[in-house]
Amino acid sequence: MKFIFSILLLYFFLIPAAMQVSAQDDPNAQFVLVKAGNLSAQPIDIEVPVESGVLRLQFSVQFSGRLNLQIITPLGAPLNLDEPHISVTKGSDKQTIFFWDPRPGTWKMRLSGEGAFTASANVQGDLYICCAQFFYRNGIYTLDRFQPVRGSRLQAQAFASGFNLDTIEFLLVDEQGRELSKVKARQSDFSNPSSFTLLVEIPEVPFRFLARGRDSNGKVYNRVFYWLNRPLANESPSVQTENPANVIINAQTLQELSNTAVPGEIKVIRSKVIGWADEELLSEKGNPIGIRLKITIRFPVDGNYTPYPQLYPERITSIYTGAMSLRVHKSSVEPMPDGAGNQGQFFISGRASYKAGADYKFVIDMVPNLVGYNDQKKSFCLQTRAYSQPGLKEKYEREISGAQAYRFRFSITGTDLDGRFPSLTEKAYVPGAWYRSFVKEGVTDCP
Repeated sequence: MKFIFSILLLYFFLIPAAMQVSAQDDPNAQFVLVKAGNLSAQPIDIEVPVESGVLRLQFSVQFSGRLNLQIITPLGAPLNLDEPHISVTKGSDKQTIFFWDPRPGTWKMRLSGEGAFTASANVQGDLYICCAQFFYRNGIYTLDRFQPVRGSRLQAQAFASGFNLDTIEFLLVDEQGRELSKVKARQSDFSNPSSFTLLVEIPEVPFRFLARGRDSNGKVYNRVFYWLNRPLANESPSVQTENPANVIINAQTLQELSNTAVPGEIKVIRSKVIGWADEELLSEKGNPIGIRLKITIRFPVDGNYTPYPQLYPERITSIYTGAMSLRVHKSSVEPMPDGAGNQGQFFISGRASYKAGADYKFVIDMVPNLVGYNDQKKSFCLQTRAYSQPGLKEKYEREISGAQAYRFRFSITGTDLDGRFPSLTEKAYVPGAWYRSFVKEGVTDCP
């Protein structure tokens, strides 16, 4: 689940970053350090924090003049560059070192020589923070497409792999990596630990965003947004004011954000699942058609939540089409949350408000993706056409005709079972039996 979530989030949010190739070697890289400066006679050590779960670590330095780079491991010893898993590239004005499976801890880039330099370190791994963007008037602007005005106050958004974050804070730093100010921030939605809303006070000097905190293992992490923002003295006439995302940012929005966002480290809010059970979901005629999930959730603070479950077979094979993954059909909760006009609304609306400390008992009926439902006619139909493409059709037919029983993996957004820890249904189910039940009851293809 964690892998699938990472891939989907990267695909969705990193498309705009592909336009930044000229700004850096890898537009999707996760930088833990970007620092510029000048060397004289004295060598300097630049600390690079590397958390657990990092798969690949790369050090780079661009320079003018004469420069030497040495990497010091968290054990305090120089990195042996002759090891076969280490790649070193040297040019007249740039040097790069990268390798896989680095030891977690504080690494150091030891620079000596003379001249100007820009040092950076980037990682690949489970934890990423990306895609900060500004909200201005009626538009949303990525960092490479918008130059804010000095002294202005703007709303911004940043996205992260919420499943492995425990705390986070945002700062503005200058070209040398020195802190300029702490940014007011809040979790955008208590059911989405991956989205954060920022209130940015634009400084007088060029700046970068920096995010840092502790991961779910308690290790310190650091992420720097590579793009350097250069504030303008006055608004640029090239700023477009169309409304591509249908957003309106005004003084009232900024004031509300100023009242709710806080500077410094914030703890990522997750609800606690204190119990769950599962059973076969039966149709009105008593045939198995899915899974009924019963969950008890306790919310940490008063607020709006949308604890949406996702279920898919424990073992996904090469014939998997997604037809047997499950989606919510009906739901109920006791006690009813404030602001919910009817049962089921809490899954599709942000208007339901839950109280801290109370135990809310959810009953969620889930049916496979292979069926659709017409709410007006109160009837199911088979989504056969969605799986009729060549190659997919054969897999789909094998999937619905199977007699094998599976347990299902599940996660619930915004809770401690949000994909960070594997969770399985207590019982095993035969997805092929669900299809046969629908056919037996006369369910036909969707129009």
